[in-house]
Amino acid sequence: MAQTLLYAKDGSALIKQGGSAFEEAVNRGNVYGVASQVGVTSQAGLSATTPVLTLYNPTGSGKRGILWLAGANFIVAPATAGVVWLAQGGGPSAAEVTGTLATAQRNMLTGRADGNKIRALLAATLPAAPVGIDILGVNLTGAITVATVTAPLERWYNGAYVLRPGFNCSIQTGVASGASGMFVHYIWEEVDD
Repeated sequence: MAQTLLYAKDGSALIKQGGSAFEEAVNRGNVYGVASQVGVTSQAGLSATTPVLTLYNPTGSGKRGILWLAGANFIVAPATAGVVWLAQGGGPSAAEVTGTLATAQRNMLTGRADGNKIRALLAATLPAAPVGIDILGVNLTGAITVATVTAPLERWYNGAYVLRPGFNCSIQTGVASGASGMFVHYIWEEVDD
């Protein structure tokens, strides 16, 4: 982000930013986003099988994934309340994560054709159950007629989480979501490792 040094009437220095906080990374074509296109029933508990949407940085990708945003929305309440985690798994020597490549991932610089190295996978199979590293919130059981607006459970990480090659992250739930009721979204930047 470009900055300009200005001076106030009293002679004190002011700094003016020349664009939004993320504009330069987006303009370089290094920022990607993905969101679920259909609702999926989440698994109950931290699980290596079928997370709704997983980010996986393959070993040897040569990139680090700088997580900007991770979140989940629910349109069908679960049977009981439960925690919603950002979970981490994998490692440099971990087995590959398998799953269906999400076709909805996009470069956030519209019209940019070059692709990302980090894979967004639907119904992934992880090498092992991940570990919850952050709590995004709690999924409650209120009927849609009681709670007319459900806030997204999301967090802006602004680069506070880095997905190195061989690692994966997913959003996982303590209890299964209602049928086809969970949607997940991520925004990340890719930089050389």
